[in-house]
Amino acid sequence: MSSAGCSPARVALVTGAARGIGAAVARGLAAEGSALVLVDRDEPALAALADELTGVEVLAVPADVSRADAVADAVDAAVARFGRLDAAVNNAGVPGPQVPTADYPVDAFWRVQQVNVGGVLHGLRAQLPVMVGQGRGAVVNMTSGAGLRGVPGACAYAASKHAVIGLTRTAAVEYARHGVRVNAVAPGLVATELTAGLEADEFAAAHPVGRAARAGEIADAVCWLVSDRAAHVTGVVLPVDGGLTAAVPGLA
Repeated sequence: MSSAGCSPARVALVTGAARGIGAAVARGLAAEGSALVLVDRDEPALAALADELTGVEVLAVPADVSRADAVADAVDAAVARFGRLDAAVNNAGVPGPQVPTADYPVDAFWRVQQVNVGGVLHGLRAQLPVMVGQGRGAVVNMTSGAGLRGVPGACAYAASKHAVIGLTRTAAVEYARHGVRVNAVAPGLVATELTAGLEADEFAAAHPVGRAARAGEIADAVCWLVSDRAAHVTGVVLPVDGGLTAAVPGLA
């Protein structure tokens, strides 16, 4: 896949946009001429990215996606500024602590759900009515390989990413006849500042390709899914994980 699959002149909203995969998605869409609405709670990092993306219109909206009103306000701001919303990428997420399930702190568990699941739900609730009114639109929700399997020590994160898949498939079925597509991308390990210490360890080596993904490779998949080249693709969970989900453990 290539970012050449992105359709130009669309209006796209990206949450968790300030760094990592979200920033890579923003850069990929900007390279294709998309007007952007960038959402993140890290206001300085968000402003820095907005300043970097020259040549396209960018609206930066500081917001916490765990709050439904904040997400609704971001979508309202997008429509007020650009008059429409063609694509949305619900990417914001947090990992939570690494603790066995029986010992997992309840408050920490629900905080992960508030951001990772609530952020997607709040996004869909605000984005879908706009797209239905237009008669078209595309949403990509960021899940994970952890949404496709169990991950020891990460019950909150894994539960949240399984839930994102359920939200994605349900919304895809509900809104397909309205011209709105809803898909998800499931990365494996991605080389970002948050995973810098993990890239060379045995987890990275467990990927059949032998390395972590680059954030731009995840962005390419997202760009394709929101483009017209994926016009007949909805309800899909696309692993972008170097073959990790396809491999038999220990035999890759």
